[in-house]
Amino acid sequence: MTALHGDVPFLDLAAQHAEIATELDEAWARVVATNGYIGGNDVAEFEAAFAAYCGVNECVGVANGTDALELILRALDLGPGDEIIVPANTFVATIEAIVTVG
Repeated sequence: MTALHGDVPFLDLAAQHAEIATELDEAWARVVATNGYIGGNDVAEFEAAFAAYCGVNECVGVANGTDALELILRALDLGPGDEIIVPANTFVATIEAIVTVG
């Protein structure tokens, strides 16, 4: 791991990737070959494994954090007329999810 500005080490993503590069390359090739980005076998396997890891019955993989936030808001039945408070310096996607549910 390299250090920048003294003794503060920064994350070495290349080293982490190298440890599992073969597995990642195989998974990527499989998903690309099957066009299984949404609803494919790898997605279903991930959802089942992550649900088991979390100790829940089901899990839904989504495209991004904005989609996840929107689903959370909908699951909580929040919508028009409900107050949702966020930090003043939040990422714009947080607000996008709120606007999407009304």
